[in-house]
Amino acid sequence: MQHNKLLFNGETKEWLYLLEGRQKSPFAPITNNLLRVPGKDGAYIQSSKTDVLYINQPVGFIVEDDVDALDKLDQLKSWLLTNEPVELQFPDEPDRVYYAKVEGDISDFARFGNQRRGTITFICPDPYAYGPEIPYTFPSDYVSVTNEGTHESKPVFELEVLTPVTFAMIQNQHDEYMMIGSPIDVETKTYQKYERIFYSDCNTLTGWSTGNTGEVDGVISGQMAVREGTRFQPSDYGAGTKVWHGPAVKTSLPETVQDFRMQAFVSLYNETSADLLGRVYISLLDVNGNMVATVGMHDASARTANMYGVAKAGSLTDFHSLIYEYGDKRGNWNDFSGILRIQREGNHWYAYFAKVTNGRHHTRRWVNWTDYENKYSNKVAQVAIHIAKYDNYPHPHTLGVYSVSVDKINQPINANEIDTPFIAGDIITFDHKDKVILVNGEARKDLKQFGASYFGLEPGENKLTVAPFDSFNITTKYRETFK
Repeated sequence: MQHNKLLFNGETKEWLYLLEGRQKSPFAPITNNLLRVPGKDGAYIQSSKTDVLYINQPVGFIVEDDVDALDKLDQLKSWLLTNEPVELQFPDEPDRVYYAKVEGDISDFARFGNQRRGTITFICPDPYAYGPEIPYTFPSDYVSVTNEGTHESKPVFELEVLTPVTFAMIQNQHDEYMMIGSPIDVETKTYQKYERIFYSDCNTLTGWSTGNTGEVDGVISGQMAVREGTRFQPSDYGAGTKVWHGPAVKTSLPETVQDFRMQAFVSLYNETSADLLGRVYISLLDVNGNMVATVGMHDASARTANMYGVAKAGSLTDFHSLIYEYGDKRGNWNDFSGILRIQREGNHWYAYFAKVTNGRHHTRRWVNWTDYENKYSNKVAQVAIHIAKYDNYPHPHTLGVYSVSVDKINQPINANEIDTPFIAGDIITFDHKDKVILVNGEARKDLKQFGASYFGLEPGENKLTVAPFDSFNITTKYRETFK
């Protein structure tokens, strides 16, 4: 027996040994689709495709008795039987990872005294092996990247915008390109549609004051604090009977705005216990403290964890709900950590909620609504945050507001002016692996130019050009791929 260990789904078994005799094609198998013509020798190759890869690995282990043998077989089943392909690594193929799933029976092990021997069959629907992730920072807008794999690799490009631009493009030497937005002529005038007028990363309460009754949905009590230097979270919820109660803080905007976009990053982890009740609300107020709009998350269910999202235009008593739901199914927004956004432009309202994991939006909901009666048209002058618990029920221990921003929405002075959709600080992601386009983590496939494609990095040298020049900090990451 060879004392080599199999790494599968990030785990290994010290008592399991790899035996000689692994059967695996030296490269991913190719299947050719042939067209045979009467009277002609041979055939035409219409197309080719790479088939799935099978790996047959003999293994063995030593047992103390039949009870120990059954226990080890149970461990193998618990370890190796997965619903989806997972990482598979062999010790004699360093830095190569397969994505495999077990096929067939793993209980048929032959007895040789105190030894058990058998063969595990792995199927790899993705027939390639992958090396470790390689990061690369572009030193300029024109670079050469060498892919030392034997097959095309799918890169992920990230562009940090340095100056307002109307488009972003990466192109290779074969004129394949990925592009969002549109280039403009030098004579075309531009304007910035979303102009940031307020931002707080919620690391200080300086500039914030205690809110007033009627400015939030609930009773104001207790004390707001800065927790871990990262978020607003109550240090004390105060007291209240059969009401939502907790601290509220507010601050004034540097100017009043008619057309606006407000976005907040909030969290409310409610699944630790089914009886946790909590609420995180952000309201926009006019100069008199009247509500103009509110967004938030709350769990008001005392017997089960069930997070609700709330987005509405108007006041406490006169409002229109854009969002009041738990997502696609119950519990969809549980342990929420993500973006709450509400926007008004003219009489058109838009709300958008999304969980965020590793900078990427998911579990999303967006709603459009037009206020044809112009009922909810007061200008926005203040931002208020209310974090509350209900009655004496226990509340989540981790929750709060991590950031709040308000943008003024500008309109073009002339009809032929073009908006610059990408401004300094934006992060554009071209994910050619998962075929996703993101702007600040939000999926924006709608911006993709017709003709653009998710091209790969071919084996050998790849020459890449980024445009417009001198507009981005650019990085990429990719995994060398092997047939």
